[in-house]
Amino acid sequence: MPLLEGTLKHYDWGSKTAIAELRGTPASGEPEAELWFGDNKNLPWLVKILAIQNPLSLQLHPNTEQALRGFEIEEASGMKLDDPKRLYRDQKAKSELVCALTPFKAFCGLRKIDSAIEAAEKFHLPKKLLSPLLTDGEKGWGKVISDLLSGKANQEIESFINRCRDGVDEIWEKVAEEIAKISKIHKTDASILILPFMNYYELNIGEAIHVEPGVAHIYIQGMAVEVMQPGDNVLRAGLTKKHADKNEFLSLLNARAEIPQVQKADGTDHEYIGPVNNLSVRRIENTKIEVNASRSIDLILATNGISKVGHGSETQLKPGEAFLIHGEDSNYTIDTTGSVFLVRG
Repeated sequence: MPLLEGTLKHYDWGSKTAIAELRGTPASGEPEAELWFGDNKNLPWLVKILAIQNPLSLQLHPNTEQALRGFEIEEASGMKLDDPKRLYRDQKAKSELVCALTPFKAFCGLRKIDSAIEAAEKFHLPKKLLSPLLTDGEKGWGKVISDLLSGKANQEIESFINRCRDGVDEIWEKVAEEIAKISKIHKTDASILILPFMNYYELNIGEAIHVEPGVAHIYIQGMAVEVMQPGDNVLRAGLTKKHADKNEFLSLLNARAEIPQVQKADGTDHEYIGPVNNLSVRRIENTKIEVNASRSIDLILATNGISKVGHGSETQLKPGEAFLIHGEDSNYTIDTTGSVFLVRG
């Protein structure tokens, strides 16, 4: 049963210290944004530890049909896989489950219509921005987002940001604070006007959300374990220095998707819902369990405390270390004084 070595990814939005502190290793001095277990090619899932210091882009991911179509079009065009303007690097969907290791902040999915109208009122944005919702219901979100991304409301950006910095009432205060922070990095990006119309989340440790394909999201700050289908397709609309394709983003946007629900970790052995039916994600905390044998591939990822995996012999895992088990005929045990994630697929 081999240890699976995590691969560090250095992106400018990453924390310089969080992953090093979790692993008990010296910091590299560079932003350490992600620690990957697996890759986009050889396993049925990709598991990451995220360490977010600055917000990611406004983005979403395709479903299988969209990924297949987009990949074929770009292949036929002759665009190289490493072209920075390439949108589809494989033919895979990407659905993800994000579980907080520290308090974790995110914008995810579009608000219900009544909530969006309230947001416009609180942030002194013209109600006419949302008029497509009043005539077409949730189908109107595409027109609303398209108009905002095209810059039709850019004259509102400065006063909107000032409103966020000045503060709003208690219910919307945290939303305003996060938008004000993001505005310091992206002062004139039209995408910033979309944020008050997105659902805001503050996940506590152990809480998770499932982000389906087509759901717009921005991860803002914090550490999390992310379990996903191994697709490498990210469609960005803004709030980034990377290539953004607003038209493709809009064509994939699922404005009528269910609002992601916060999943709370109950008990010492909790199984989350998502990201797809053939993947199981469990969080095991401060207990010893016996895991039934399976022909699947299991990943055991330690995130704090001391953990031991027993299958004949015993292997100890420190935080940030993972263990890979390929289809076994006999049961094995996990014994932890902290927290372990068990991913089976």
